[in-house]
Amino acid sequence: MVGQLDAASHLVILLAKKGLRYDTPWMRRTLEGRGLTEEQMQAALERYSYFQKHCIKVLESDRALFDWASKQTYIALGNMMTGAAMLGIDSCPIEGMDYDAVNELLASAGLFDPEEFGVSVAVTFGYRAREIAPKSRRPIEDLVTWA
Repeated sequence: MVGQLDAASHLVILLAKKGLRYDTPWMRRTLEGRGLTEEQMQAALERYSYFQKHCIKVLESDRALFDWASKQTYIALGNMMTGAAMLGIDSCPIEGMDYDAVNELLASAGLFDPEEFGVSVAVTFGYRAREIAPKSRRPIEDLVTWA
């Protein structure tokens, strides 16, 4: 992570919520923020319950639940990187880090409660200092099947 950090003008660290279960006050507050009626909220909670229990089975362990919550942060990550690219700003996602050390550093600085959140992924942003050679990519035909 050091190479990107030395050259980047901005670093964003995305956190994932721990214990993001369908039956928690956090989930209820999230749905309330959407302006749902009580009936709509109950229906949404039932869908989340079914989804978490039967479709992705994340309630089997805290780790599985956190991994699912972390996957949700990649939606924001992709949108941030695409938006930056549209503005001509380069970005680099970062996963290869010592998560325990980064969690400890940020929590000790009072930036988040490690009982509630954990580091999911990081991304750097900035303008390139020099042009880089195009990367070798596999042909799209090798990666996508059109039906």
